[in-house]
Amino acid sequence: MTILLINGSPRKTGNTATLGDRLLTNLPYRTIHLADHQLNFVQDYRDTTHPQQDLTDDYETLMTQFAQATDIVLGTPVYWYGMTGQLKVFMDRWFDSFTNDFSFSGKRLYLLVVGADEPETKATGITQAVQESCDWLQMDFQGTATVTADGPSDVAKMAELPASVRRLRDILQQHQA
Repeated sequence: MTILLINGSPRKTGNTATLGDRLLTNLPYRTIHLADHQLNFVQDYRDTTHPQQDLTDDYETLMTQFAQATDIVLGTPVYWYGMTGQLKVFMDRWFDSFTNDFSFSGKRLYLLVVGADEPETKATGITQAVQESCDWLQMDFQGTATVTADGPSDVAKMAELPASVRRLRDILQQHQA
């Protein structure tokens, strides 16, 4: 497996998941729906003797799949001008992996953002947070594709995906060749 789609939406068949599926049509990929997994909030144990690790949730299982992927596609709807809580908690937990010598270096990361009201403008903080995380962890941020969608099946009904999605698809296809 080289491509991993991580759906941060609470809807497993909503616009975000559909956008990911359409982006990755005819490419080999696996999907993780964060809504199917329990993730605990990150705890900062740096000033204690407790290890920076929580084995009581599904995080380690998810990171096993993350480790096997070369290309990671993160998808999120816009919730209050930011990413969903599910995706934020997952990304916060990257600190656990980083402090335990997990190598993020060289992984290529793509971001899909779906929102009802000018997501390309109102969700710029999502892109910035993901891009800065990639820089810190030495992942290669490939870009953001943003789609305006409100109804639960708007992305499925789109005759053609926006240029930003087509651009990310072209990049993914080049890396798969």
